Amino acid sequence: MKARKGLSAVAIMAGAAAAGFVLAWNTGLFGGAESAVLAAEREEAARRAEHLAFTEVYLAHEARELRVGSGETLAGLLVRAGASQSETHAALVSLNQVYDPRRLRPGQSINLFFQREGEGPRLTGLAFRSEPGVSVTANRTTSGGFAAREVEMPLTFEIARIAAPVETSLYASALGLGATDREIAALADAFSYDVDFQRDVRSGDQFELVFERFYDDENNTVRTGELLFVSLESRRGSRAFYSFLAPGESRPDWYDAEGKSARRFLMKTPINGARLSSGFGMRRHPILGYSRMHRGTDFAAPTGTPILAAGEGVVVRAGPFGTYGNYIRLRHGDGYETAYAHLSRFARGIRAGTRVRQGQIIGYVGTTGRSTGPHLHYEVMRRGQSINPMSLRASTSRNLEGRALELFLIERARIDTLRNARDRETAPAAQEAALQPTSASFDSAQVQLERN
Repeated sequence: MKARKGLSAVAIMAGAAAAGFVLAWNTGLFGGAESAVLAAEREEAARRAEHLAFTEVYLAHEARELRVGSGETLAGLLVRAGASQSETHAALVSLNQVYDPRRLRPGQSINLFFQREGEGPRLTGLAFRSEPGVSVTANRTTSGGFAAREVEMPLTFEIARIAAPVETSLYASALGLGATDREIAALADAFSYDVDFQRDVRSGDQFELVFERFYDDENNTVRTGELLFVSLESRRGSRAFYSFLAPGESRPDWYDAEGKSARRFLMKTPINGARLSSGFGMRRHPILGYSRMHRGTDFAAPTGTPILAAGEGVVVRAGPFGTYGNYIRLRHGDGYETAYAHLSRFARGIRAGTRVRQGQIIGYVGTTGRSTGPHLHYEVMRRGQSINPMSLRASTSRNLEGRALELFLIERARIDTLRNARDRETAPAAQEAALQPTSASFDSAQVQLERN
């Protein structure tokens, strides 16, 4: 009897313990093995739900890049991309506050963003580069409209060196490598005294520019600073000039390695970007139809192209002059005079007795008088005798001496150090490019644009 009771007590105790174990298992009192499994399952389910939600949101958004077509407006591009008329109108209203969409040019890239809702996409934003270093964006707001802003991108400064062969033209080659109109105009100014850019510069000639440059995140030149060095190797030989601000001068000028001025007494071509259309000497007159002496040089250029004073001097005549049309005559030193004919108009302040400086704009190209088209007729006379402007060999205007020369040599050494440093930095890239197959597509491998 006692033994049976003892067994019953043990059984009762074992049953109670089993019940407590089950309770402890279910309540996590024994380390929570089942609870950990359930937590892992819940975490996995949450992860799947989050992934699904993100995927749905991601797939609901679409980014497109379109380019403006020839004759296409921004409104037309938005509609072509799938935006509704109301969305297009709202986006343009906001953009007009910061940018004129009419400034867009064919080929310009426009980034568009859509969100899919129901059967069709909904325009949520657009962005494009309005100019180098500046982006324009328009984003949908909670009210349903759009808010536009202009964003200036961060810029990087460098001392850039371009050393390359001329391809189609010097202008296009330099512009395609990061230079701007400003650097190209300065190069033309430095060599305008003894280089005819229309006849003397050919494909394959070498040129070099060293200048300060600021560029954006897409490597587009935003602006440039000082131009330090220019060189040109053409059929007229190799010449190089350094920029230097001489003591007592208000602006820098160009000097060769010995400190001799690039400027000469008179310019050969007192106009930029023009084509030599008729040279000095006997020719068959295009209007009169018979041969006669042509005592100047003609440069064909669009009406309104600026004409520069070939040298420092005084205006002797400015006004209509027979078959020459609108005409300017300047008197320079040492018996020299220059004449400019067929002008469309005169620059402000140009009249008899006015003193002008070399390179100053004195008038604009036209086709007045006896003329078959817009051009500049340019003459050089010395003591009344006509001289061929293209063969002019007038002396330089200034050479550095004394302390000015000492300071120039220091500046020349600094610029040469910058040039040599850029050359060493890009030597490995140039060697690698030389191993590539030779073809027209690899011409640009010879071009160097070195960064500081």
